[in-house]
Amino acid sequence: MANPRWPRTKPARSGTLSLMPELPEVETIARDVQRLVAGATIFQATVHWPRTIRHPQPPERFAAEIAGATIRRASRRAKTVLFHLEDGRVMTVALRMTGALIVVAPGTPDDPYARVVFRLADGRELRYRDVRKFGRIGLWPGGGLRSVGAGRGARSRRVAEGRGRYRIGEVFSGHGPEPLQRGFSARRLAERLGRRSAKLKTLLLDQSFIAGVGNIYADEALWRARLHPLRAADTLDEAEVRRLHRAVRQVLREGIANRGASFSDYVGVDGEPGANAERLAVYRRTDRPCFRCGRRIERIVVGQRSTHFCPRCQREPVRSDAP
Repeated sequence: MANPRWPRTKPARSGTLSLMPELPEVETIARDVQRLVAGATIFQATVHWPRTIRHPQPPERFAAEIAGATIRRASRRAKTVLFHLEDGRVMTVALRMTGALIVVAPGTPDDPYARVVFRLADGRELRYRDVRKFGRIGLWPGGGLRSVGAGRGARSRRVAEGRGRYRIGEVFSGHGPEPLQRGFSARRLAERLGRRSAKLKTLLLDQSFIAGVGNIYADEALWRARLHPLRAADTLDEAEVRRLHRAVRQVLREGIANRGASFSDYVGVDGEPGANAERLAVYRRTDRPCFRCGRRIERIVVGQRSTHFCPRCQREPVRSDAP
């Protein structure tokens, strides 16, 4: 395996925003991990930044408990990579803003930003690199994952770092449904939207409403569905809900097919960037022409998040108190 190309060697400068990987980026990483390390045994784990370890505590306990574990498969839940171990336990890797999982060949030079290094029995290393140190890794007993996030008003429960013996399902107890699962139908989306008066952009970013969608794909889905980001969720008619449902699933699937969008720190497990950033319609295209109508893309701030839209294709909602 060729040595990877490290994406960033120092923290972003002031004014430069690092983006949190969203569903397509995390799904790409999970598939890469599955392809490269499924069946591998973790011989040893070295923790270089103790705060990276969420559970169990102290980090030395985590290293001792993960040693000798065999990776059965990898998957994704929301924006987190899951390592399913042969003994039923699950290791979670929340990448946050600058986290990356990199598989390297024996003899690859050390990476100063590798916060946790998993040495595999075959000599390779699985490195968790994180420039800004926001990511977290946990090791949990299995169980309950499929029943999580049914979206029926279950209250979010915070899982404390380093305390208790939480099952993996409890870690995601506050997350909403997965938008690419078969059960996430337009009818189910309509039911959830009808109970909320929040702005569409705000709601799409709410992980308790839908898991995995972030700033990039929320903007892209709303543009494709021709819906303004400030539109109230409970004002959509049946046709608009179907458009939004279709658009969310389309932009996520296309993002996965293009191996994610790399604007700053995101790379795949092989260290290479994704190709989806060049295929986005509105995100970070302020003042550039809309691909559909030619009008200039505008940028506003919604809930402290940059939001991009076409003012012609995505008509601003009429205020109820307007004359």
